[in-house]
Amino acid sequence: MTKGYMGKILFADLSSGTFSEEKISEDIYRNFIGGQGLGARVLYQHIPPGADPFGPDNIVGFVTSPMSGAGFHGARLQVVGKSPITGGWGDSNVGGIFAVALKAAGYDGLFVKGVSPKPVYIYLNDGKAEIRDAAHLWGKDTYETDAAIQEELTDKQVRVVSIGLAGELKSLSAAIIQEGSAAARSGLAAVMGSKGLKAVAVKGTQKVEIADDERLSQLRTDYRKDVKMTQHPWVHLFKNWGTCSFFEGYLKMGDCPIKNWTLFGEEGFPTWERLHGDSITHYQKKKKGCSGCPLVCKGKLTIEKGPYAVKNSNKIEYETLGMFGSNLLIDDPEPVIKANDLCNRYGIDTCTVGSVIGFAMECYDRGLISKEDTDGIELTWGNADAMLAMVEKIAKREGFGAVLADGSKFAAGRIGKGSDKFAVHVGGQDLPAHDPRTSVGHGWGYICDPTPGRHTATQYMDSVDEDVNAVMLPESKIKKAGIFEYEAYASVYAACSDLDRLSTSAGLCWFGTYPETLPLIEAMSAITGWDFTLEEGLKAGRRIQTLRQAFNIREGVNMAEWKLPERVTGPPATGPIAGRTLDFKKIKKLGYEAMGWDGITGRPLDSTLTNLGLEELVR
Repeated sequence: MTKGYMGKILFADLSSGTFSEEKISEDIYRNFIGGQGLGARVLYQHIPPGADPFGPDNIVGFVTSPMSGAGFHGARLQVVGKSPITGGWGDSNVGGIFAVALKAAGYDGLFVKGVSPKPVYIYLNDGKAEIRDAAHLWGKDTYETDAAIQEELTDKQVRVVSIGLAGELKSLSAAIIQEGSAAARSGLAAVMGSKGLKAVAVKGTQKVEIADDERLSQLRTDYRKDVKMTQHPWVHLFKNWGTCSFFEGYLKMGDCPIKNWTLFGEEGFPTWERLHGDSITHYQKKKKGCSGCPLVCKGKLTIEKGPYAVKNSNKIEYETLGMFGSNLLIDDPEPVIKANDLCNRYGIDTCTVGSVIGFAMECYDRGLISKEDTDGIELTWGNADAMLAMVEKIAKREGFGAVLADGSKFAAGRIGKGSDKFAVHVGGQDLPAHDPRTSVGHGWGYICDPTPGRHTATQYMDSVDEDVNAVMLPESKIKKAGIFEYEAYASVYAACSDLDRLSTSAGLCWFGTYPETLPLIEAMSAITGWDFTLEEGLKAGRRIQTLRQAFNIREGVNMAEWKLPERVTGPPATGPIAGRTLDFKKIKKLGYEAMGWDGITGRPLDSTLTNLGLEELVR
């Protein structure tokens, strides 16, 4: 068995109620690493072309990585499947400890196909698998579901991922929740709902065999010491406040959405200080971190009383602050915290829901919809109670909530009246809280990555924009380029894409790799026993990215339609980036070409497939 892996994956067929195991060769592990990469390799082979995203042939996979359980911050769980939003490749990931527990249960991944005639959940326990009735869980929120499963199995150590009401109702805004954290994008929670799969519960005692445990232990010790001793201000912010500390900086630089992307900077949202990091951690009762991570950026918030009371709710992240706060002109932290709690309980993506409510508020403001349309709710800017009422309706797919439940693209199609001008999405995926004219690297990813509109697809571009020396693995020699130097920047995009896919597939959280230099290459060698090199790792990253893209091509996705809306491409009249505009048509063409794909269609070139060893699989 390959060191660092369990050597096998498990398939569950909910239509027949059966399980089957598949061994994974060392070549596949080495070529696709794990997580997102292993998921792409398995799904490309096992999902038949043209499969209905909500049909029995689609597969939702829960995939671990070689770094899972290795004592670094390698706890990310990758969820993969065919996206009902784009009709192509879909993935999302979440931290916590589920991935470590899944590996301890004996598998590198669980892949679920079929459709159950009744609600079920899957339980894996040290290599034993069973499908259990979940009729009594259907309709429960994610926190209630987790508690009920742990009580039923009489074990508080069982780790659970589950969907809430939104996933059951197959809303495209639905999210898969793991202990209050969300695998929120690509609509994969809706795929779970379509299969009647309420949850997956895992536990185990199996150990991963490490090739050089002594070397790995030393690497962990050195890395933790570096994190503890560093004086880098970014690490200080992150360890003390988490991502909610980013709000001030991003808002001031014009990156954060204000009033559905129509205003910019402090001038557009002068009361931003009410949502700064201290305003959030004021409610924090304890800190919480993911498995193996020394940053411990998460926490539990409690609002003791009042209309927005919550107890032990997961700390709010920057994206949620931006989408529910400044985007809706709400500057009171308590209703924003409450909205985050509701989304975690109902299982909804805060980026999508904050975006679509902003879209609806603009439609209301412009007279395209009225109070009669919105079930009597006054969707006026800054109306926190209206926002919370609409979160509830979206979660329950009830009344006007059903119009909004699938995101801005689909809501605009239902409302009509030219409302598509105010819908901020790419390919049906609502944008997160980063303006592509400010966070330019994210802008490249929004239109060039196989999963559109996703800031997590181009995390390392941020570090290049800010400081080239802060990039993980500086020996990769990624060179800084100006944002208008399109040809040079395309090379940066491709290099960072390779690095993103490598680290993501290895199981790492980006926040733990920047700005410290985490010893990924050395750790991979110590874990697996391979003579692993940076060159090999980056080529694996390119291979994984190209296979994700090939999946889109195979499924007939028209990526020429993936364009940034005019709302976020035209030159702003005011604010920190006043007058700035970029040629995103050129950016998309050059981004594709830098990856070895056709600049118009995005189709990987034959030479690229051959070079990456994908020719036989893809053709």
